[in-house]
Amino acid sequence: MFEAKEITQQNNHWISLVFLAILIFLTLAKVLYKDRLLHTTALFLSKKYLFIYFGKEKNDIINLFQFLLFLVQILSISLLFFFANNLWQFSPVLNDLKGYLLLISGLCMYFCVRYLIGLSLAEIFNIKNKYNRIVYEKVGYFNNLILWILPFLMLSIYTNNYKELFFKITFFVFAILLILRYSLVLGNNKKLIVNNLFYFILYLCALEIAPLAIILKLTI
Repeated sequence: MFEAKEITQQNNHWISLVFLAILIFLTLAKVLYKDRLLHTTALFLSKKYLFIYFGKEKNDIINLFQFLLFLVQILSISLLFFFANNLWQFSPVLNDLKGYLLLISGLCMYFCVRYLIGLSLAEIFNIKNKYNRIVYEKVGYFNNLILWILPFLMLSIYTNNYKELFFKITFFVFAILLILRYSLVLGNNKKLIVNNLFYFILYLCALEIAPLAIILKLTI
């Protein structure tokens, strides 16, 4: 068991620059894709726009809007993990700016390799369209999750009192939204999953369970 500690006081200058970068990317997304960003913020409440945009972009799911939101994802999740490590002390290597940059590099590599492996398997088994649909939904819901978690993350970082409490609340909200995301993806594709159960089990083993097992093996 890891012993919980108070989040130590950090030099917040670089953290403020990270939030500035996040706001810049979100501003660009709002200016260039105002309606799209608005619909993304309400995706947990209404999924109809998800199917509309997938119909338009199913052959081009990697675009500027997704790239901007991907940058927001990486910066935000890295901050979340950085402060989780700062609180629970998983690894002393990740306690400074270099550690944060290491988290960014690791997450980028993880997501990119995972997507490429999934795409390769989809090509081999000739299920690329089905795979793209599930990935599109997962990315859309994850974008929504990040937009919801950002205010909690900022509050937990910049609040002077009860930092540890606010961060624990932030991490709890993140976990709940992550479970909700998976539930919605599974619910939206229930018929597709049942009709392609073998491929779904292969997907879980290759892209969901295996990466987590490897990470746990390397960190514990």
